[in-house]
Amino acid sequence: MTSPYDRLPDRQFWRLAVGDSVESVNGMYSKKFSITGKKIATAGSCFAQEIARELRKHGHTVVDKEPSPNTIQIRGNLETSYGYGLYSARHGNIYTVRQLLQLTKEAFGLVFPEPEEYIWERDGCFYDALRPNVEPDGLPTKEEVAAQRRDHLRRFRKVIEESDVFVFTMGLTEAWGHRESGLVYPTAPGVLAGEYDPNIHHFLNFGFVDIYRDFLEFRELAREHNPSIEFILTVSLVPLTATAADSHVLVSTVRSKSVLRAVTAQLYEEFPDVDYFPSYELFSTPFLGPSMFNENKRNVSRQGVAAVMRIFFDEHDNSEPAASTEETDSDVVCEEALLDAFAGGRK
Repeated sequence: MTSPYDRLPDRQFWRLAVGDSVESVNGMYSKKFSITGKKIATAGSCFAQEIARELRKHGHTVVDKEPSPNTIQIRGNLETSYGYGLYSARHGNIYTVRQLLQLTKEAFGLVFPEPEEYIWERDGCFYDALRPNVEPDGLPTKEEVAAQRRDHLRRFRKVIEESDVFVFTMGLTEAWGHRESGLVYPTAPGVLAGEYDPNIHHFLNFGFVDIYRDFLEFRELAREHNPSIEFILTVSLVPLTATAADSHVLVSTVRSKSVLRAVTAQLYEEFPDVDYFPSYELFSTPFLGPSMFNENKRNVSRQGVAAVMRIFFDEHDNSEPAASTEETDSDVVCEEALLDAFAGGRK
């Protein structure tokens, strides 16, 4: 008798493919296309910062169209506090695909948010609500916020136009939006700046169809301006800090990650220019060892990042990270983690 399972490779059988540590996992990722010699852009939720960091260490060209001024660079790690060097432009974390699409449409002049829709105030200072953490102390006038945003959009447009590969980490399905304009924010009003008004703002929890269609529109727009651009998707492995849905945070986390993973699977299977790297699977498998996360059970450990990225680079260029690098292994910048301050009531 014969079976379709005869002579399948070891990686397709649980007993042979999944050991008791992440180091035991091999053959998990097969690249769709090479990244060697290509200009790589990165964006997304917090884990995308780790990807950019590791790409640089392995000698790849990571696009940076919005570098920090020398005065900030001299002050060391302070530049990351102002959103420099985290991604290929200074947009901060992009947690949802809707936010990515919105930014891309704005960069190419397809949407024009009004200042009152995206400028928030706190203690007499003003913030860009679409990237509120890039100026931690705010700016003195609304005009400066608007001017900085215009410059940022010009630079992000270049990211799309000039990159060969766009790496994006899908982070959340939950978001807060502006009812009238449809704008979606990376954080809820009242967390970093602004003030929540239920008549103006509303909670969103995107489903499969929403996210799938948003990425299709983003991909089409990006390829319109850069026909050869390719995409590598990942799903954030970091659990939600808090949920605005009426459910346990663990239930909301699994719902969010499951929807995002389903979308990436559909896109991967449908388009030859969309690759998927399974970092989420490695971090969400408890049998592979406790060292993947830090003690708070949310932030990934340095050992976990190194183990996962080994699998990525084994497939792409089989390289080792540079022996010495000026870049430090500082913590990632993650606005969503600030929601922990509201646990048990505002602190």
